[in-house]
Amino acid sequence: MYKQYINGRTVEGRGKPLPVYDPATGEEVGVVGSADASQAQEALEAARRAFVTWSKTPIGERIAWLLKFREACLAESDKFIRLISQESGRTYSLAKADFDWCMISFSYYCDEVKRVYGTQIPNLGTDGSIHVVERQPVGVVVGHLAWNYPLGNAGLKIAPSVVSGCTCIIKPSSQTPLATLYLGEVAERIGFPAGVINILSGPAGEVGRTLNSSTIPKMITLIGSSETGLAIMREAATSIKKFSFELGGNAPVVVMDDADPDAVVANLIAKKCGFAGQTCVNYNRIYVHEKIYEQVIECTKKRLADVVPGRWKDPGNVIGPMINKEARDRMFRLIEDAVAKGASLLSGGTIPEGFEAGCYITPALLRDVTDDMRVSTEEIFGPIIPLQPFSDLDEAISKANNTIYGLSAYFFGHRAPDIAKAFSGFEAGEIFINGSGGTEFSPHSGTKQSGVGVDKSLWSLAEYFDLKYLSMIP
Repeated sequence: MYKQYINGRTVEGRGKPLPVYDPATGEEVGVVGSADASQAQEALEAARRAFVTWSKTPIGERIAWLLKFREACLAESDKFIRLISQESGRTYSLAKADFDWCMISFSYYCDEVKRVYGTQIPNLGTDGSIHVVERQPVGVVVGHLAWNYPLGNAGLKIAPSVVSGCTCIIKPSSQTPLATLYLGEVAERIGFPAGVINILSGPAGEVGRTLNSSTIPKMITLIGSSETGLAIMREAATSIKKFSFELGGNAPVVVMDDADPDAVVANLIAKKCGFAGQTCVNYNRIYVHEKIYEQVIECTKKRLADVVPGRWKDPGNVIGPMINKEARDRMFRLIEDAVAKGASLLSGGTIPEGFEAGCYITPALLRDVTDDMRVSTEEIFGPIIPLQPFSDLDEAISKANNTIYGLSAYFFGHRAPDIAKAFSGFEAGEIFINGSGGTEFSPHSGTKQSGVGVDKSLWSLAEYFDLKYLSMIP
């Protein structure tokens, strides 16, 4: 039975036991004793008490504690990677990447917090006054995590909270709580200062609502859907709070006629089949220039034939399962809607033989998709590759922006004027050209209904501080 981590100790949850299943096999891999509303309140009170002293703890000491925590986690990397794979269905390499992401965030923010400076404002008057702006930690932070990156998401919230002098309560998804709760076991083992980090798993309607509606948190951060973001804002309207939300996306991909079809297709398949396409920044609406449309289709069909279902350390170009059968069955409905409205299913979209116990679906290739189909209007979050042709870049950009979302946008092509037009024209928080990806130093943010605030980078760390201004005549 996995435990909650509250005020420096792991404790049994008082709520209903929650089984966790491996989406690759359907087997139960763990049971969590869920937290209840009273334990959520205990975590809030513990974080508030801890903030009084932690916010005044020297930065060097905060950094030392987080690095000690990191080293303890690294010593148990095999355990963490196994848990991530079992609860999310990630293959070994992808589970390891999720663990590594968390560890990178820990070290990155330990370095970055050293560069948070105050500012002296010039005095333009004659009274000799001094004007200074300092940054102070905001207070208690509540972090709601998405299921698809159990530890990567945790690192994005725990690390800036700890180094800034904030205290935090982390709520992992009930679908993938095991690895995150195990962070609590490691923290207890090394004697991490009580109340600075608290980790709770339990039903959103009870635990989540208690955390959100409390007046104790000064900031609520979320990685999840836009609908969840709106619900949290409503629940949190009991006091003035900061919000930092990374929400849903409907990422467009524009492929120009001067792009290399082989390189584009290799990128498409890696993105859509890696973790079965279950990422918020994944390709959703793929617009391919009519001059290379047929070539891209044929190349995609050929390369998809080499993708095989698998798990853990299975060899080959492996696609893992979806998180559960409900998510997989939604893929069938998206495909049926597209075909009914005129698209053609060229391959995939079936349950692979021998993997019926899991949540697998073969990657589906759709051609001649239109923007009125559900695969275009909804975030797919799965291994469906929907292609449609275009002839004019301005038209493609206009279609790309025809969505309430604005998280990520992608462009393949090499002519400088086209790249400039795409960069200036796309309505998205981050734009990637020819398959380039982000780093820990780059901000991850969205526009429109894809969120507020930033994850990663120095811009994210800045959100964990309030400004404090001093004006003084000596």
